Amino acid sequence: MNIGAKIRTLRKEKRVTQEELAEYLHISSQAVSKWETGASSPDIDMLPKLAIYFGTSLDNLLDFDQSKLDAAIEQILIESGRGGKDPARSEAYLRKALEKYPNNDLLLTCILEDMQEQNDDGSRSAEIIEIGERILNCTKDDTNRIDVYRVMAETYHKMGEQAMAELYLEKIPGLHFMYYEIAAAIRSGEARIQNVACAEDLCIDKLICMLWMRREEAKTADETAAIDRQAQETFAFFKQYPVYRAITEIMEALWNNGEIMRIYQ
Repeated sequence: MNIGAKIRTLRKEKRVTQEELAEYLHISSQAVSKWETGASSPDIDMLPKLAIYFGTSLDNLLDFDQSKLDAAIEQILIESGRGGKDPARSEAYLRKALEKYPNNDLLLTCILEDMQEQNDDGSRSAEIIEIGERILNCTKDDTNRIDVYRVMAETYHKMGEQAMAELYLEKIPGLHFMYYEIAAAIRSGEARIQNVACAEDLCIDKLICMLWMRREEAKTADETAAIDRQAQETFAFFKQYPVYRAITEIMEALWNNGEIMRIYQ
């Protein structure tokens, strides 16, 4: 529905004439008529006045459906294949989608994460910082904001700018990682199971990552060997249980390839 048709629908619902609406807006009834026929559109400064007159939101006046937008973005993320082995393809796909949905903060955040995956040599660090700042200036979503803080902290660390890395690190809430644990505690049924699964995956993921970091700080070969044995015993333990097998196999492969820290790059 275009805005002229929406105005006509709202006017009919309010049971007012074009003349009465025109009088309220201090314009001619011919102008209202042109809106409703699609011959012209109201100026942008008219939109708040129209919304107030009809007792509705600007989103409703403009026939904006957030649920449809959310569904469209979710489908784009699925089709992009993000999170797979080809972040360059995912980034290109999402950038194309951004042409249709400019400044969509979720698309921008996913592009940012894809760029980070391709930044092993640091060549894209400046671009990552630029897009990160752009997202922080436009997003109203706390989850996106925290994801960007993480990427900015890791990127500044890679650039050797530790003070800036620390600045963004301090913006990340210390309890953010507990979201799924808390969600599982206060929800029930399928929602609880989904959050339990997310929390379990995160716990295994972080346990292995922390073991690797401990390994990197090992002072002797014996200490390193002991940590390697602990890791392999951990993998064997969790792989006994089908519910943990997939995430454990992913982490085991990263460990064996020496790529655990890629999660933080």
